[in-house]
Amino acid sequence: MSDLQALAQNASSIIDPPELHGVVCGFAAGEPAQFMLSEFVQLMGTDVLSDETAVSDFVSAALEGLFAQDMSFVPLIPDDEYPLEQRLAGLSAWCAGFLSGFGAAFGGSEGGATMDTLPLDVQEILRDFASISSLDESVEGGEHEESAYMEIYEYVRVAAVLALTLISEQAERTAANKDDSQDSP
Repeated sequence: MSDLQALAQNASSIIDPPELHGVVCGFAAGEPAQFMLSEFVQLMGTDVLSDETAVSDFVSAALEGLFAQDMSFVPLIPDDEYPLEQRLAGLSAWCAGFLSGFGAAFGGSEGGATMDTLPLDVQEILRDFASISSLDESVEGGEHEESAYMEIYEYVRVAAVLALTLISEQAERTAANKDDSQDSP
């Protein structure tokens, strides 16, 4: 069991680690300038989270991975020793969690932003994550299915970081434009 997995299990005994990790990552991507732990706790509900320290430790570790400059981010899903069905279920739950967290953070962000204000690549990523979150988990686990799963997994891994980066860049441009417009008479 990974350290992040253990932290996730300490943070909530009710929500599966893949979904919880997805929610944290989506919440961070939806409002990359600041992660408000209190808003995250409010979103998840105190009845499903354990103590504040455990939640804070998990969120810190999850964000450290997501914001890693070396692209070492990995979604918290069952690893290769588990059957393909479990890995696919974990990836599906992770994507569903990401969408929930993203929607809560982005929808609640300043100015009541809407989906059509997102960069087109981010809109496509969100649509893809929605499709992945509803994949049929009953697979045979043959070589073709393993290969297809690995492609989807790698896409999710890179797409999550790309969404975070694109939204961060958009926020920086918006802030710079706002500063420029305030400076001009």
